[in-house]
Amino acid sequence: MMIEGIDPERVNAAVFDLGGVFLAGGVESVQAFGDRHGFDPNAWRTIRRELFHDDDGIWSAVERGHATLADFVARLRALAAEHGRQISIADAENFMGNTGLAAAQRLRTEIVEATARLHARMPTALLTNNIPEWRTGWRSLIDVDALFDVVVDSCEVGMRKPDPAIYELTRAKLGLPHTEVFFVDDLGVNLKAARALGWQTLRYDDTTRVVSVLDALTAAKPNRRG
Repeated sequence: MMIEGIDPERVNAAVFDLGGVFLAGGVESVQAFGDRHGFDPNAWRTIRRELFHDDDGIWSAVERGHATLADFVARLRALAAEHGRQISIADAENFMGNTGLAAAQRLRTEIVEATARLHARMPTALLTNNIPEWRTGWRSLIDVDALFDVVVDSCEVGMRKPDPAIYELTRAKLGLPHTEVFFVDDLGVNLKAARALGWQTLRYDDTTRVVSVLDALTAAKPNRRG
């Protein structure tokens, strides 16, 4: 029986994004930065386009480990100044709006718990576009080793979603064909790249919906730990 268009018979491993799935924040927080700091909407749109433009933007370089958060902060502040806004280093570092939030506010515990239940049935992997400067923080929120068999962090492997090579690396570490992988992410561009390789995908848009799909997959599979 299909589950939201997903064939559980073909799912033998589950892969998860981090930010936007397990942790609140992401694209919406970046967009909101402009409002928080009084940017003209068109100006902030122009700045975002430069900073985050696919693999040409500086943020992509940071996520691949080819530039630092300090490099990104310097460029963000310079662009802001060009548009008449003075942004502190601390505010620029907090461009996603997560600094200062309690862990309970950032972490979607229902997703963690549902993933743990699914992990008892099949291998799981974390596939995240991330940066070295944030590693200690997010790893303090989730018991990564207990929850995932495989972790692929963009800044450690020098490539990022939606580059097909990072999906291939994840698949190889799981030891399964692409057609047996299921993937949850909050960004359509990342899911599209996965589907092109044969992965089945689910877009995070609502915690209750995602948990229901994960639990349905769990129910469809035997306990691999006996």
